[in-house]
Amino acid sequence: MGASFAEAAAGRRGCAVIFAGSDSDRGHVEKIVQSLEGFGIPHEVRICSAHKEPERLMSLLREYERLGGAVAYIAVAGGTDALSGTLSFHALAPVLSCPPDAPNPSCLSNPPGSSNAVIYDPRNVGRFVAQLFAAFNPELAGRLKRSREEKVKALESSDREGR
Repeated sequence: MGASFAEAAAGRRGCAVIFAGSDSDRGHVEKIVQSLEGFGIPHEVRICSAHKEPERLMSLLREYERLGGAVAYIAVAGGTDALSGTLSFHALAPVLSCPPDAPNPSCLSNPPGSSNAVIYDPRNVGRFVAQLFAAFNPELAGRLKRSREEKVKALESSDREGR
């Protein structure tokens, strides 16, 4: 765990841990990383299979929870996704599923007590995480406002050009 990540978590500014079930999901994970970086959200990427390494997954989760900070977990698992359900049942922080093989319904059918949210487009993950923490992080709130304003300006500009 990097020092800046630990500081961001402990400082309750908001950060994210991307748990990928396999290294083969790297391309998808990179899109999520870019989305988080677009909002300046500190993050870490961990490769850990809920099916093959359940004890290690729980150990990593406890390590992040010991920080006591504002963390969101992002589960990246295709096929039969045990990662999002396991994380969301055991984690104190919110879990967001972003499967690499969307639309993957397995992350939508977790049992009661597994309360993950789902976003299929990795480009939207950073915005969602920023919205989670914007209420107590003015920097993220400002980035969200600027992002919204830039999009509205671009739409208005396109409208003017189309006339």
